Amino acid sequence: MTYGAIDIGTNSCRLLIAEICTAGRLNTITRVLETTRIGEGVNHNLEISREAMERTVDCLRRFAGLMQTNQVESWRAVATSAVREAINRLEFVDLVREQTGMPLDVLNGGEEAKLSYIGAVRGLHMDRPPLVVDLGGGSTEFVCPDLRLHLSIPLGAVRATETDMSRDQMLQQLQILRGWAQSSEQSLAGHRLVFVGGTATSLVAIKKGIPEYRTELVHGETLNRGEVFDLYDLLEALPLDLRRRLPGLQPERADIINKGTLIVLAIMEVLAAKEIIISESDILDGIIWGLTGQ
Repeated sequence: MTYGAIDIGTNSCRLLIAEICTAGRLNTITRVLETTRIGEGVNHNLEISREAMERTVDCLRRFAGLMQTNQVESWRAVATSAVREAINRLEFVDLVREQTGMPLDVLNGGEEAKLSYIGAVRGLHMDRPPLVVDLGGGSTEFVCPDLRLHLSIPLGAVRATETDMSRDQMLQQLQILRGWAQSSEQSLAGHRLVFVGGTATSLVAIKKGIPEYRTELVHGETLNRGEVFDLYDLLEALPLDLRRRLPGLQPERADIINKGTLIVLAIMEVLAAKEIIISESDILDGIIWGLTGQ
């Protein structure tokens, strides 16, 4: 059986088409990403612009065509931070249904975190539950059921870029996480820190200088704090036009990658983490596992 998952994030729309192989793992048929930036301006006026709606609906039409071509039998489309915060989200949901026939589920932070966690854990096959961080465009989710942690913070790469957020402001946003970490200091031992999302995967691709993005060269890789600092210094030293030509970095992400990297560093500081693991398996994989019932 062939499954489909669509994630409408603040920065990009993504599609995963996959099937379950005999080993009980997902066999990816195709992964597609388009930068539609539906969250553009939402942080300032709480509305999705008509232009952003149209960009996203056009993308969803293409995704619907790909699912039809690949004979997808079961699928789910979800929207996250930007759409759930927008006061005109119902207008967008209705437009998507009218123009594409797709029912769209707008996830709350807890639902988003749960699906990201399932995707990462099933994709990495770790022997102990990790602490999964889903760093997106508009929000960041933190989840580890073993530590009773389910947290969504309105801090993301697009939001931080649009507001020109400083490191100190990011740390202020993370105060609730700092409080949790201080009270759970002993519990954190042995729980690896796993990042999902475009900022984290891009950092690995930049580090490796991958000319054409390949999932297998990114998934499961690690970055230590020194490497993340070095990558941040590199990105800060480059003007936008040169960042757009940087091997490993999607040109459409070049304007938000600096703030995204600074958020990674802030989170590592708050959690006193020396190293992070990057997972290509994320909310999309979690959606598909949910569809299979396994």
